[in-house]
Amino acid sequence: MEAVIKSLGLNATLVAQIFNFIILLIFLRVVVYKPLVNVIEQRQNAIAKNVAAAEEERKQAEALRQQYLADMQKAKEEAQAIIQQATKTGEAQAQQIIEAAKAEAARIKDSALQDIAREKEKAVAELRDQVVTLSILVAGKIIDQKMTGDIQHSLVQQFIKEAGDLPC
Repeated sequence: MEAVIKSLGLNATLVAQIFNFIILLIFLRVVVYKPLVNVIEQRQNAIAKNVAAAEEERKQAEALRQQYLADMQKAKEEAQAIIQQATKTGEAQAQQIIEAAKAEAARIKDSALQDIAREKEKAVAELRDQVVTLSILVAGKIIDQKMTGDIQHSLVQQFIKEAGDLPC
């Protein structure tokens, strides 16, 4: 082998270094390369899992966001419906209160008009009673006296004076 090496013009140290380099490469391939490739593959798998998990979490977050927006829209619609219903109810109650107040005012007015009519009839009846009483008194005085123009005039003046004193 030495003859082959010398015939090629190679130095024994150089061949030994090449031989050692090849053994080192085989050793590195067997001992270091496979574990290093395994570590890199594990790292790639871990990164891929993390990316997939992050993507899944992003999708879940987007779904939650959409659900939240839908719930907020539904809550707004429900609140608007409640406000509209309350407004309608309030308006209906206000209308009922107004109608009840009008009915009560009409009832009070009718009652007052009836009271006024009764008081008027009562006053007219009292006035008639007093007129009848005065007429009877005048007739009694006329019968007691002889009727002359002066007496008649004085009786009319007395009747007017007494009628003026009546509470009307």
